[in-house]
Amino acid sequence: MILSNNTKSNHLSTIIKCFEKSDEVWLASAFLKMSGLKLILPAIKKHIKADKPINIIAGQNFGLTEPEALKSIFYLFKNNINANLFLDKADDKTNVFHPKLFLFKHNGKGFIISGSANITKGGLTTNEEVSLVSKTKTSSKDWKASIKYFKSITAADKANPISLMLIKRYEQFYNDQRSARKDQKAAPDKRESDYAFDYKKLKKRLKKYRTAQSKADFKQRERNYKEAKKLLNEIADSKRLTQDRFEDIIDLLVGAAGQKALWQSGSLLRLRHDVYDCKNEFRNLVQFIKGNQKALPSKVFVQAKELVQQVHGARVNYVTEIMMTFQPNRYANLNSNPITVLKKEAGVYYKAHSDSFNGQNYQDYCLLIEEICNQLNLKNMLEVDSFFNEIYWLLKQESKEYNT
Repeated sequence: MILSNNTKSNHLSTIIKCFEKSDEVWLASAFLKMSGLKLILPAIKKHIKADKPINIIAGQNFGLTEPEALKSIFYLFKNNINANLFLDKADDKTNVFHPKLFLFKHNGKGFIISGSANITKGGLTTNEEVSLVSKTKTSSKDWKASIKYFKSITAADKANPISLMLIKRYEQFYNDQRSARKDQKAAPDKRESDYAFDYKKLKKRLKKYRTAQSKADFKQRERNYKEAKKLLNEIADSKRLTQDRFEDIIDLLVGAAGQKALWQSGSLLRLRHDVYDCKNEFRNLVQFIKGNQKALPSKVFVQAKELVQQVHGARVNYVTEIMMTFQPNRYANLNSNPITVLKKEAGVYYKAHSDSFNGQNYQDYCLLIEEICNQLNLKNMLEVDSFFNEIYWLLKQESKEYNT
């Protein structure tokens, strides 16, 4: 059977019908774009809601797969063991990932669609596309060969399971390619093994980090943040908070002359005298974060960012220190140190200044820090922050040694 977009039963309508009847789905698309994903997303969501297995792989050649599409599926598939998303490695620059294969299984029967259509709006509806369609039994040679092929292109040597780290790496290539299509490359300049920093190298860093001294330092930092939480609760709840006591608490949190800070962000110390004059505004900020500490990171961040503008001498680094103090398992600290480490060590680019982050930026950042935390078996966001701080100062030292 021939399938084209020139008839009423185009690629989109056929794929939607297959989803409705299928128990398990495999989709391979060289280019994956939001324009096409939106058209089949309701069917994918319904499939997942029914707890049915689904596997999707996309290519990164030419930077045509959209990071937003990868993120959308990543968030949808997150924490679902039956849903898997892969990105082809594109390690071989002369061998472009170009399959368009859609497999649907139901009660011992298989439905195979293979041809020219990618998961884009044009590919599924308007482009001149053609595919061969085969209805077969899952015991047939064609079905077994199709499944074997799909497994081969999603094997560990050919593809990576999607992570936020991987999406952020790919996103840089995507942005470069979008602005330079006439000099288009088929694959990123760097292979996965070429990155200066990956989980293998990070684990080597971690071995050096996990010394008796570092463990003791982190234990002390945990105690510091527990004490900081008590002080924030005092600011939020005390009905007899005097101006002198408020100033003492700020000094305890951010440091003062001859006094160590409970919080690690060193830049907070500089303008603390301006913060002294904003007791009520600072209290409003702390009360908001405390009262919404189980809400989505994006929601808390956006509102807290508006509130901190009323506190002279305080900026986003105050916001995320407060957030992480209340919820070190959910909210990540955000300042130049982790941003620098992610950029220089991981090739993961975020906006240089935390003040320019919006709610979605911060939520993506928290998910990435959570992913790193899980990959490295660190306790929480606080320990990731401690680890990154150590790497940051090592980078400073290495840079100094290199330049002398």
